[in-house]
Amino acid sequence: MKLLKIFLGSLLLGSAFPTQALILSDIHEYNAPLINGESAGVNFNLVNHGYNHHTDSIIGLKLTFNFREIVETEEDMENWEDMTNWEFIIFYSWIFDGRSIYADVDTGPVEFSASRTKTYECQYYDYVDGDATCLQNLDLYGEMSSWFVAYNDNLWLGEVRLDAEVNRVPEPAPVLLFGLGLLGLAVRSKYC
Repeated sequence: MKLLKIFLGSLLLGSAFPTQALILSDIHEYNAPLINGESAGVNFNLVNHGYNHHTDSIIGLKLTFNFREIVETEEDMENWEDMTNWEFIIFYSWIFDGRSIYADVDTGPVEFSASRTKTYECQYYDYVDGDATCLQNLDLYGEMSSWFVAYNDNLWLGEVRLDAEVNRVPEPAPVLLFGLGLLGLAVRSKYC
């Protein structure tokens, strides 16, 4: 009975390892002007930066685009008749709003953020011959994309980054090995 108590106690102690909170970042240097009417995008892969779907849960995301106006302009947002200087951008992402329209992007960051609960539901499907194939599942594959269309030639895009706030729990194998090691020491001390 004492051995059973030691084993259960060691498993309880081993399972009490705290989760780790960390930030995983995928940064892309775009460094180019945006062309009026052309679509551009970025594919993020958190697995390349340490994400493991077995031990990690993404609890928050922040997507940041760093823009600079090529020629600094002051737009008259009240004058709907002359929108030639307005830096329109439409952002697309399945994780955030789906589609977001910005009528005036100035120099500085444009940020999107969202909290998450881990789910293995697909964010983006493609249908080939009537069969759905999951192309993006952030929680399972650690991948997501975001793209945009600019409707003005006056913006330069520098860095695009995805920051994922992750809770990481220890893998069960080390905890089990720790418990078995304690059990082995208890057995050895009793019989040797």
